[in-house]
Amino acid sequence: MTTAKIWTLKNVFEAVPKQNDFELVEEALQPLQDDEILIEALYLSLDPYIRFAATSQKVLHGEQVARILDSKASGFPVGSLVCVHAGWRSHTVVNVTVPRSFGTQVELIEDDSEINPSLWLGAAGMPGVTAYLAFLEKCDPKAGEVVVVSAASGAVGSIVGQLAKLKGLTVIGIAGTKEKCNYIKELGYDYAINYKEDNIYKALDAASPQGVDIYFDNVGGGISDAVYRKLREKGRVLVCGRIAINSNREESGISWHRDILYKQLKIQGFIVLRPENLLHFSRARKDLITLLKEGKIKAKEHITEGFENMPQAFIELFTGSNFGKALIKV
Repeated sequence: MTTAKIWTLKNVFEAVPKQNDFELVEEALQPLQDDEILIEALYLSLDPYIRFAATSQKVLHGEQVARILDSKASGFPVGSLVCVHAGWRSHTVVNVTVPRSFGTQVELIEDDSEINPSLWLGAAGMPGVTAYLAFLEKCDPKAGEVVVVSAASGAVGSIVGQLAKLKGLTVIGIAGTKEKCNYIKELGYDYAINYKEDNIYKALDAASPQGVDIYFDNVGGGISDAVYRKLREKGRVLVCGRIAINSNREESGISWHRDILYKQLKIQGFIVLRPENLLHFSRARKDLITLLKEGKIKAKEHITEGFENMPQAFIELFTGSNFGKALIKV
């Protein structure tokens, strides 16, 4: 009988998660039934949204790439890799016919040595698909326009910037360290603003004196205050994340309403795990895998070794110390 290690929620998060909010438990798994597989986690994804998805029910959501150890499911042979929402677990019994968290299915990972399977959790996974669908299909980008991307070195932002360059836009990225700013310049960003050292208002004026057409907002807060003032008439804003609020950073007075009204801005939110977006997940993933293979987009991963280190690695999402898509390698 296989025993699973499981990270559970001991205390509901208040502001930034703390180490004592988590508890490691064990669970004996039952023998397989028809249509079930036994999987062992290889890589586990860490994402800011888990901060709000975690509840008093002690469930910690999350996606993982795992290897099939045993199988009673047709089409899922032992030794194959799968991508599945299984939570913060070392081992899981999964019924492949039943939708998982957020309505997702178990996906068999193609036997493809050209990209690391960990990318199914990043550039070819939820962050990459978020960038692809939200930017290309919601923001209506046009060659020659100017886009600002906050959290530009992150798992979503870094892909948005590269897709924007492929579409012929001028891309301004906002990040929090010199290293991250240098990185996004290497990815092709036209301008990089260090929000911890630069005056964002002046830097935006210098980078785009005529204004901004699209703002891809991953953070909210004071950074967004600055960008809204630079948006042109009928500019577009895609709200994808709010890490400034997630991490309980001090919020500035939100004074966007005048800009929204007088500039007739178009503002929309985007959550990739909604049913209407999941319909397009596989198509977007396929295109992203092609772009990765062709070297047209690149991805940086921030990998922490050891299942036991999941809580600390998750906490670091809210301190800015991680750089790239945050993953646990078991």
